[in-house]
Amino acid sequence: MDFVFIAVDDGGARKLIATKLEEFGVPFVDVGIGVYEVDAKLGGVLRVTTSTPSMRNYVHDGKRLPFGDGDSRNEYGRNIQLAELNALSAIFAVIKWKKLFGVYIDLEHEHHSTYTIDGNAVTNEDPGNDCDAGAA
Repeated sequence: MDFVFIAVDDGGARKLIATKLEEFGVPFVDVGIGVYEVDAKLGGVLRVTTSTPSMRNYVHDGKRLPFGDGDSRNEYGRNIQLAELNALSAIFAVIKWKKLFGVYIDLEHEHHSTYTIDGNAVTNEDPGNDCDAGAA
């Protein structure tokens, strides 16, 4: 595989997959969704985390990928059907992939982005230099 998209809700499986991909030098994007309920309405955050050969340590040092069992309060775990949030996560992941491989301009080179539902806000963090992403 030249590039992998990860979308799992099991921290142990995510850790195993991420570790093996890093060992083989494969860049990947991992997506996650955390949903909570307030006054019978849902809020939450979507996460897109990218790991490339030049940006590996921040994933672990910055604790960007959730490798634990998760938060028992996460409403997503109740099997709520959130097709639009899953679709949006997938779209963000594909856009990041296309940035890495030169389809889209990437001025920030972010490796960790979050989208907050209630404020409709995207936050980019962990800038890097990904000139090596397409070479893996």
